[in-house]
Amino acid sequence: MTDFSTIVSNNLEEVHMIAGAEQTFYYNVFNQDGTPINLTNAICEVLIFKYGDPSYIHDALSGSIVGTNSNFNEFYVTFSGSGFSGVYQQQVKIIDIHGHVHIPSQGKIVIFPSPET
Repeated sequence: MTDFSTIVSNNLEEVHMIAGAEQTFYYNVFNQDGTPINLTNAICEVLIFKYGDPSYIHDALSGSIVGTNSNFNEFYVTFSGSGFSGVYQQQVKIIDIHGHVHIPSQGKIVIFPSPET
């Protein structure tokens, strides 16, 4: 993931999954100089919307912060592809302790339909 001051398009690894599958995504957040950002008092989310259409958020996943060795710069979300099929965008949204919104990263999620059983 990139730092807060850089805007990039699709810098997260593209994810492929089958509809109905569940995956856990981990995100690490750093300052521009490479030092970890402490997310302890931040709100971390991942927004899921149809690729190219952010006007309708299909899912807003709340992140759980993970800390190791006093670095609390990692969070994760669990995403269920149930009811999804097609190409979606995942967009990381972080609201810091001051209420500022940061969207440092995004990437594609390709969800293949599951055959009906």
